[in-house]
This record gives sequence, C-alpha cells and structure tokens, in this order.
Amino acid sequence: MKLANIIFCAIALMLFSEMSLAQNKNRSIDEVIAIVDTSLVTKLELENKITLIEKQFKAANRALPPADDLRAQVLERLVSDRIQQNLAKEAGIKVSDKDLERILGNIAAQSKLSVPELKAKIEKEGDNFNKYKEEIRKEVQAARLREREVDARVQVTESEIDSYIAEKNRGKILQADNDEIYLAQLVIGLSANASQSDIAAAKNKAEDVLKQASLEKDFLAYGKNIALPGSGVRLEDLGYRTLDRLPQLFVDGAQGIGSNQMIPRVLQSGAGFHVIKVIDRKGTLAANVQNIVVTQTQARHILLRHRPGVTDLEAQRRLNGFRDQIKVKASDFDQLAKKHSEDGSAPNGGNLGWMSPGELVSEFEQTMNQLNINEVSEPVKTEFGWHLIQVVERRQAQLSADKQRDFARATIREKKMDQAYQDWIRQIRDAATVEIRQSN
Repeated sequence: MKLANIIFCAIALMLFSEMSLAQNKNRSIDEVIAIVDTSLVTKLELENKITLIEKQFKAANRALPPADDLRAQVLERLVSDRIQQNLAKEAGIKVSDKDLERILGNIAAQSKLSVPELKAKIEKEGDNFNKYKEEIRKEVQAARLREREVDARVQVTESEIDSYIAEKNRGKILQADNDEIYLAQLVIGLSANASQSDIAAAKNKAEDVLKQASLEKDFLAYGKNIALPGSGVRLEDLGYRTLDRLPQLFVDGAQGIGSNQMIPRVLQSGAGFHVIKVIDRKGTLAANVQNIVVTQTQARHILLRHRPGVTDLEAQRRLNGFRDQIKVKASDFDQLAKKHSEDGSAPNGGNLGWMSPGELVSEFEQTMNQLNINEVSEPVKTEFGWHLIQVVERRQAQLSADKQRDFARATIREKKMDQAYQDWIRQIRDAATVEIRQSN
C-alpha cells in the first residue's frame, strides 16, 4: 500500500493539471468518441489529455510521436482507464469518505499545501473541487483493483532469488574477443600547470558530481545539464568499446561493476578527474559482477507523530520552526532531534544509521534522495507522522547476504509485476466491449 499511496498522489497531481486545461470547455463542442461497455469517452477528455502530454514532452525536451499516433495512443489509454474503473465498480471496490480525505491530505502534502489550500487552488482555476474528489476516488478504486488482480498474484520463489544472486555474484571471467563495455564519463579537467589548490578544488568538485550522479537514473541527461560552457565539466559518451580500446585506468576501475552502475570512486589521470558510469556490457563481461552494490544513505530525522488534536498545519509549523533554527545556526539538528523527535532514534540525535534503497517508506526515501549532504528538507508527511530530514553521508556499499536476497526479491518482483500488469491490461481490453467513433 505504500507504493499505491505514491501512485495515488502522482495520479492526483496529473488529474489536477488535466482539469486546469479544461477551463475553456464552454467554448468547445464536446462529442462522444468511444463507448466502453456502458461508459463514454469524450472528445474534450481526449484533447485535454493530449495537450497535457504535449506539455510534458516539451518540458522533458523529448520528441513527440506523429500526431495521429499520439492521438491513438492517448485514446487507448483513456479506454483502458475506463475499463479498469468499470471493473472496480462491478467488483464492489469502494473508497470511503474517510479514506478519501486521508488520501487528499497526502496529495496536498506532496504539493506542500493543506487540503483547504489545495481546494482553493483548484477552484481558483475554475474547477469544481467535488468533481476533482470524485475523480480521485475513481483512480483509487482502479488502483485497488490492480492490487487485487495483479500485485497479489505475483510470487517470487526462493530458486529465482538464488539464480539472480548467483548471476550477480559470478566470479571473474576471461574476456572474449567480442566482449564490449559501454562507458560514459564526466571529466573535471585540469590544466598542465594546475596548482595544488586547483587540484584539490577539482577533486572536491568531482566527488560532489559523483554523489549526485549516483542518484540520477539517466547519467547522460544529468551530464548534459551540468556540462555547460565555462562549467569546467565535460561529458563524453564513449559508446561500446573492447577493453583494448580503453585506458587501463578505466578498465581497472570498471572491474566487477555491472551494467547501469557507477564506478564508486573518482578516477584521476593527467587530464583531470573522471566520474564514470558503466552503461552496459556485452558478452561474457556481462557476468563479471562480484557483488550487488547500492548507494546507502545515512540520515537523521525529527518525527512528530500523528496525534489527536494536532493538525497537519500545526506539525508543519513546528517543523518549519526547527528548520529555521538550524538554518540560522541557533540550534543543531542533533539537539532538536534529542529534545523533540517522537521515536526511538531521538537519543541518537535522530540518526537512522545506514539505509539501503527500499528500507524506508517511499515518501521519506524520495525526499531523502533529493537532498545534498547536510541539507535539511521541508516537512514531509508519511503514515507515521511529519518528518524533518537531514542527510549526513552517502556511500557505495555491497549488500549483506540477507539484504542481497531482499534486493533480489524486490527486483524480480518489480519485473514480474510489470509483465503481469501488461498481460492483465490486454486480457481486460479483449474482454471489454469497445466502440471507437471517428472524430473530426
């Protein structure tokens, strides 16, 4: 349910954007363009969804599909959504008003708003808040249907976990002639006459780049964002190369590093400092991974638990006050956590120790991963209460045997769930009665 809560919030924020696009609906002539069992999909819905997706592609600097293909894809998505909503209703899946209010609170918190502020924002855009709430209810019902029909049926066996770990832990294999490795790097350059202070500054910069790059999903996109003229950083996409076409420094650094993993340390050469990611491997080198390595984070927090009589606004106000004290150095995070945090970490200054991916609730982990070292977050709401988070340190670490199994189980389950979900979507689409009407 933790993942589902995040999905609900993401869907809700998208719904708000879609509703804002419909401000001029009174100027449009709407028409039915699809009948899905007993439900309708209208032209206005389709046009609003297309407009939203076009904006998202533009913001991400991505090329749009051809207009006809985009229209067909978006219409099919609306049809699929409508089928799921219908099935949820038939299955008697309900979302109580109490549940809906709790979910709206989470949605508002994601935007750093209270529920009244969220309502005011929606109504300011000319939309009906009650209609917005009912759209959220439908989306939650569909998500709960997917949990029951797909998520609950996906099982990961111990033998699958054993096979995954065995593949990851396979010993070093000799390179074959056709083995290739795909590297990309960010170089913090040094001039030939660089002083010791220049070298130290470049190394510190490279280590900061490594820490941030380790958190980014798309290394090349991140590189393009920071490798700007005058930045002192350049991006090099080296593509696939055999080891004899790479510097020995890179070959040694990439030993034992699997596909889509960072080399966990900065490499230094005469040209400067190198931050390198192994994008992919081909051939027997793909099996040359000796450990499962992840980015671990040491963080601390101040927790104010959900309690009767304490509103979200009051909890946020208190935590913002603590944050202000820390920013002006009137108090230390450690001291405030010992005095005010309402959990077992308080005696340790709120320190949670080293945490691997997936060990914390999603809302907490997502916020923590966006913080720099020593940075303090805005107040964050989870099922446990409201948190103020500070990142103390990060490191690359191999997982223990138990955590390797947890990591393997989560990875395999995610992959199987994605396939199961796609299969289920095809099944319910084939079983539905859908009539697509042409629209001018």
